[in-house]
Amino acid sequence: MTHNTQTKNHTNFSKRMRLAIALLIIQLVCFPIASVYAATPDDDDEENSMGNVSAKGCFTCDFGLPGDFPGNLIAGVIERDRMYMAERRGMQRKQLPIRFDYPTQTFLSGGRYLFDTKSDAVRYKAWVENDFILDGTVFLQRPYFINPECHAWAVIGAQNLQDLNRQAIMRTERWSVPVANQKHFLKEKWSQLLATAVQRGLTGVWLTYNKEEQLAQIVYFADKVPPDPNEPDASLKALEFATPLGSIFNNQSGWTKTFDRTQYVLTVWFPFVLGDLGQPSLWPNSPPLPEPYPGDGVCEVSRGENFGNAPTDCGPTCGNGVCDLGENSGSCPGDCRLPQP
Repeated sequence: MTHNTQTKNHTNFSKRMRLAIALLIIQLVCFPIASVYAATPDDDDEENSMGNVSAKGCFTCDFGLPGDFPGNLIAGVIERDRMYMAERRGMQRKQLPIRFDYPTQTFLSGGRYLFDTKSDAVRYKAWVENDFILDGTVFLQRPYFINPECHAWAVIGAQNLQDLNRQAIMRTERWSVPVANQKHFLKEKWSQLLATAVQRGLTGVWLTYNKEEQLAQIVYFADKVPPDPNEPDASLKALEFATPLGSIFNNQSGWTKTFDRTQYVLTVWFPFVLGDLGQPSLWPNSPPLPEPYPGDGVCEVSRGENFGNAPTDCGPTCGNGVCDLGENSGSCPGDCRLPQP
């Protein structure tokens, strides 16, 4: 091979190398998020949770509402939100808690969600906090929300012990835990937690963990007790004054309980289907608690509403999955989608 040929080959090789490096730089600059995300999946998404519920991720939020929030508006506001919040990736279900707090004269509400993966729950938290904008307002910045606190969790175990209609009362216990990874310890405790829930006749239980924020949590559910005319909150108090399910952690070194609240389950959501053609929400304590109704200002197609039987809520084409002329996120949230961030 001559010197000129060697020089020419070396030049061509150098050009090819420069081109390859340039293409690599373009990929890293233009697609950094996708590249990083694909390379660093959440470890919790690789592990199966324990129990008969396949969810690996959980999201919880707690906030207050003014005590004078109009009762006739509650269900309609919730149903409209459902048609956007329940379509998020990986959402399996939400159980929405509520109770009236007499000392502060506020409603205590929020949400308890299960997701396919922890990554789905983390994405959802970021979306709710920053990108869910309805009527020009970010969700958690609505003026009637008081002191919202939200967390994304990995699910250690989740078990349905009865149908969701019988998960009518919920209790949430939460702890600040040591920085050392608690996952193995929590997995070992799951069987004891589940056995105790079964023994007490509870209707569902979740065990979750947030390593980044050093938090552990259990959410558990009970059925309603027979009505007592002298005690309208008998079902709530039966669970609230029972021995905490989390008492199995009482002697755990470095664990400090930070939250313990018992509430009614106001509604249960399922994954949204365009046109609101999916499974309707459940309202296990309604009546007497509020529930959707024709005339609440929202067209709830999943509950059988249409232009014929709820003309003040539904336009003639609402429910066809197309945001038709004259429809918007207020008049037909089941058809009209929000811009995606």
